[in-house]
Amino acid sequence: MSRDDAKAFLTKAEQYLASAEENLAARRFTVAAGDAVHAGISAKDGIVTALTGATSKHQDHRAAVPELRAALSTRGTAASAERALKELLAAKPDIEYSAEILTEAKAKALVRRASSLVDTAHAVIRLGD
Repeated sequence: MSRDDAKAFLTKAEQYLASAEENLAARRFTVAAGDAVHAGISAKDGIVTALTGATSKHQDHRAAVPELRAALSTRGTAASAERALKELLAAKPDIEYSAEILTEAKAKALVRRASSLVDTAHAVIRLGD
């Protein structure tokens, strides 16, 4: 994978985040949360690709958390990025596979987590942090 791949992942993350924010404003909270999860995953893929040259694609998304942490290693954003991704991935089964309709508060929290990951990806990929 290349720097262009990292930028493509960032573009996807930004698009998912924009959709999450639009769905939040339209009060489609479960859909907003789903978009937030996908924004976070795409941001992680961009960060890891930019810093290590490749990202893994596991069926078990829990592997993404230590992968992100290792890629960010000693950067100041490592712990917060890890927490954000962990929270997003923990919500994924309820969002995608259950009958639960998410609340506004939960959706807003997930969109904030995704936004922080996209910000981190932007700093790493576009700004070269």
